[in-house]
Amino acid sequence: MARSTLTVRGSSLEALFSTLSAIKRDLEAADGSAAEAADACGHEGLAARVRSFSTEWNDVRRGLSESLGDLGGSALALSDGFSDAENRLAGQLAGTS
Repeated sequence: MARSTLTVRGSSLEALFSTLSAIKRDLEAADGSAAEAADACGHEGLAARVRSFSTEWNDVRRGLSESLGDLGGSALALSDGFSDAENRLAGQLAGTS
């Protein structure tokens, strides 16, 4: 049997946006501490691997950050869209629009 109602909690979508934004900020704030770790390795081969991983991780981190920003923006747009639709419907039911 098909469900005849749709429940959207804008506060949940807004909370998702906030969480994704915080994670995005953390990813963007990650600095070059891997270079310091590589220098502290004491073994050139291990230091080279740490630097290599750091370079690759920076690329992955950048992509994750962009994706999180897009997803957060979509969550906020959904929240705004459903809120707007709800307000319009309520206005039509009340005869005020």
